[in-house]
Amino acid sequence: MRGSVMGSTVVHVAVVGALFAWHPPTPVIVPGPDIVQVALVDPTQATPQPTPPAPAPVPEKQAPEIKPEDTEGVKLTKPKPEPKKVEPAPRTPPPSSPTVAVPYAKVGSAGLSGSVAVDQRDFEFTYYLLLVRNRVAAGWAPPAGAAGGTEVVVYFKIGRGGDVSAARLETSSGSEFFDKAALRAVLVSDPMPPLPLGWNGDQLGVHFGFQYTGP
Repeated sequence: MRGSVMGSTVVHVAVVGALFAWHPPTPVIVPGPDIVQVALVDPTQATPQPTPPAPAPVPEKQAPEIKPEDTEGVKLTKPKPEPKKVEPAPRTPPPSSPTVAVPYAKVGSAGLSGSVAVDQRDFEFTYYLLLVRNRVAAGWAPPAGAAGGTEVVVYFKIGRGGDVSAARLETSSGSEFFDKAALRAVLVSDPMPPLPLGWNGDQLGVHFGFQYTGP
């Protein structure tokens, strides 16, 4: 029995020694390349351009300080006022002269020659002016002591119905009695014949000339 125990012990020792004598092969590690992470980019997308840096601000140029050489300053003189332009006064156009329609002609039996002029240049009814001249001549009476060649002009208006208005002395003869006789001849001729139907005016301005030729 002692021999079997000795034999078992020898076997165990031999097994343990064999285990220590045998070494497993040491693995050999070969260093590999570094790991690089790669991101896949869509080729259709544009590559963003880097933003250029903002330009540096340009410093403002300061104007050099100008110092006056004359310390007393400059005396300013007041400008002389310009002379006022005198505008010429507006010229008043001369009054239009009346249109003589019926010249001087002897009328009636009292030594009177009469003429008729009108303001309206479009009045062409001569027959009517002859009626006016005869009507005024019918009321004419020469004043006592009237000298031959004395003349006076009386202005008046005739309305559409023949009424006489605005009678006044236009040109004096120099003789008060002769002027009053002429003005009276116009006033007593009221009313005149109505204005012609073929004329559109409302009234007719008449300049009646009296000329005394003597008895």
